[in-house]
Amino acid sequence: MAVTKIWKIEGWLGDSLIYIENPEKTRNPMVVGNPNLEKSQYQAMDDVIEYASNDDGEYHGMERFVTGVNCSADTARAEMIATKEAFGKNDSICGYHGIQSFMPGEVTPEIAHEIGVKLAQKMWGDHFQIVVATHLDHDHIHNHFIVNSVA
Repeated sequence: MAVTKIWKIEGWLGDSLIYIENPEKTRNPMVVGNPNLEKSQYQAMDDVIEYASNDDGEYHGMERFVTGVNCSADTARAEMIATKEAFGKNDSICGYHGIQSFMPGEVTPEIAHEIGVKLAQKMWGDHFQIVVATHLDHDHIHNHFIVNSVA
């Protein structure tokens, strides 16, 4: 059963976004840099990764597990700041950081990320900008959510 927590972010929103989008935590270790793959297999995987990636900042299951909801994952910080400035809401709470952790072996990275994105869409709908990043650097796969405090 997944455990989910959420807390406020005070200070600089960029710190949290940099942490959750860390490529060493969000890349699929079975695809990127697997020492057991032969060179030809690795090139084939690179080709699939390139094909699966698109220009909207989302990476679909192969290279990175990072998705922007109501924003682009690549430009989320700038988009969130622009929203805050547009509404004059540069107060002390700059966003919220949530985590959703699964038991070891409970889900695959793809399923965990899909659950995280669907949860973000269900909880915050079309109103808030969210970045969902699935971390694979521990035995327990876990999602991080950064939610803009301004809709």
